[in-house]
Amino acid sequence: MAVKLYTPQRLPGLPSLLVRIGIVFALLAVSTLIVYFEGGLVDAQTGEHPHFLDCIYFVLITITTVGYGDIVPVETFSRLVDALVLTPIRFIILMIFLGTAYQLTIKRFQEDYRMKRAVKKLKEHIIVCGYGATGQSAVAELLLHGTPPEQIVVVDVDERTLGVASALNIVAIQGDATREDTLNSIAIQRAEHVLVCIGRDDTAVLVVLTAQALNPDCRITATCRQQENAKHLQRSGAHSIISPSATGGTLMAAATRQAHLVETMLDILSVGGALQLGERAVQPDETGKKPSALEGITVLRVYRGNHVLDPARLDKLAQDDILVFAASADQA
Repeated sequence: MAVKLYTPQRLPGLPSLLVRIGIVFALLAVSTLIVYFEGGLVDAQTGEHPHFLDCIYFVLITITTVGYGDIVPVETFSRLVDALVLTPIRFIILMIFLGTAYQLTIKRFQEDYRMKRAVKKLKEHIIVCGYGATGQSAVAELLLHGTPPEQIVVVDVDERTLGVASALNIVAIQGDATREDTLNSIAIQRAEHVLVCIGRDDTAVLVVLTAQALNPDCRITATCRQQENAKHLQRSGAHSIISPSATGGTLMAAATRQAHLVETMLDILSVGGALQLGERAVQPDETGKKPSALEGITVLRVYRGNHVLDPARLDKLAQDDILVFAASADQA
């Protein structure tokens, strides 16, 4: 499948082409009936009014401006019909052909140029592979978090879903994310994050393998439908694996006995919630302090290299520590 930048109404589909062809034939049929029944044409060879098939021939050569002169209008009314009826129809048909040619050829080159310009600007961007329900939710959250639309690239094979993405002014590409040429066309080498939201776990593994091979430095997050497939995604190179079914099931089970906990979790996960989760590096003036001594935030975890540290048991923060914290929305 060729990689194409999606824009709504990009190229005329088969129904549109059939409608245009139908309009052309209808105009030709009406023109033929008019010149046949008005009776003002003369065949230069026979001197008689041409037959019906000859009228079809006359209409075609007149509308195409060939005009051999073997059939001519000799009456004033026939000449008026040629000037006031056939001439406008000639321009209508010409516009239909030019419009179709523009959409099929010129506009394709314009979109190729637009795609090259859009990709050229991409740097440290986020690639979203798959724009189903999960992909759409991920993009919506990214936009709510302040990610510029031009820094998000959506890849999907379904043109219908890409219409939703293009309406958000984000780069939408119709292509197969398992193919190297597709990911290369959207500057995978310069991407910072890849979100794999494919509906099938086996396809997701292929996308992760391809993205990891093309850009080992980008961070890959993948969804997993079946929990047993999480290990395959991890081995293929995914840094974070999210199972919507497992997460949803955990929250639903918790709701039966800890309703307030579930409400708090949903509040934290929402961008507009009163509580927010955040992640940042330790600031210079915080080095050497206890996690509990930091103002305005509650440290939940401390990451030091590949180790996860309990903030309650940590006496001092180091310079390269990463903090995961909870805070009110105005301080996150």
